[in-house]
Amino acid sequence: MRPVLEVLSGGMGMALQDAGRPGWRRFGVAPAGVMDRHAAGAANRLLGNPVGAAVLELLMLGQRLRVLDDTWLALAGAARAGTLEPWSARRFERGEVLEFVPEAAGVWGYLAVPGGISAPRWFGSVSVDPRNGMGRALREGDKLLASAGDLLVESAPSIGRRVLRVDERRDYARPPVLELLAGPQWAGFPAAARDALVGQAWMVSAQSDRSGYRLEGAPLEPAPAILSEPVLPGSLQVPGNGLPIVTLNDGPTVGGYPKIAILRDSQRDWLVQCRPETDVRFQWSH
Repeated sequence: MRPVLEVLSGGMGMALQDAGRPGWRRFGVAPAGVMDRHAAGAANRLLGNPVGAAVLELLMLGQRLRVLDDTWLALAGAARAGTLEPWSARRFERGEVLEFVPEAAGVWGYLAVPGGISAPRWFGSVSVDPRNGMGRALREGDKLLASAGDLLVESAPSIGRRVLRVDERRDYARPPVLELLAGPQWAGFPAAARDALVGQAWMVSAQSDRSGYRLEGAPLEPAPAILSEPVLPGSLQVPGNGLPIVTLNDGPTVGGYPKIAILRDSQRDWLVQCRPETDVRFQWSH
């Protein structure tokens, strides 16, 4: 392990995340982990890391980091830092400073270091989940450790930049229609509500975070009340006001709202990159 980055400013939000902590929901422990697995995995692949290696998750803008040792860094998702563009990696020299700014669309960006970031683990994961008492937000003066030496610097000194294939990059300004599976209480909702869910555009609410995204639109007619039961990430719960809430990584593990649908895992990566006031549409999976 070696220190490679120092935090100069945490900006709007910055936290260590990895593939999360699956298998603990039955004990009330949320999975946490990166919000956008596609982007985080892309940053890791650019450096030859395992796709689930720990990365730095960046929220919107304002983060500043100082490079402490010559190294490669990779960035993916909705952020850029000077000449380090999203979906690319390049060599950095000791003393360089990265100042992150958001892309025109999207919410979350991911910075990867060689071997992944080394940090204390809770239930097998470095993922920070302050709501459940695991870890804290990064702050000025914190140093980030790379888990491995930089083989790219050692083995390919003449290469200065790597980029991800064009077909693997995503344009968050153009989210696709997102596919839904029938939820546990799908049959309990009136047919009109099931049709309305996919028949209109929903706007992502500003009252959204890592626990869940709230959707705004014409309210759905609710289903009968249920007893509390397990809730999976991607579940579309419909409370009494008829406006769906999509449960996400740090959300509750049980809940009493009827669940009309479940968002396919691969589609959650798209949803979480939709900023507040972005319109999203759904379709039932065939």
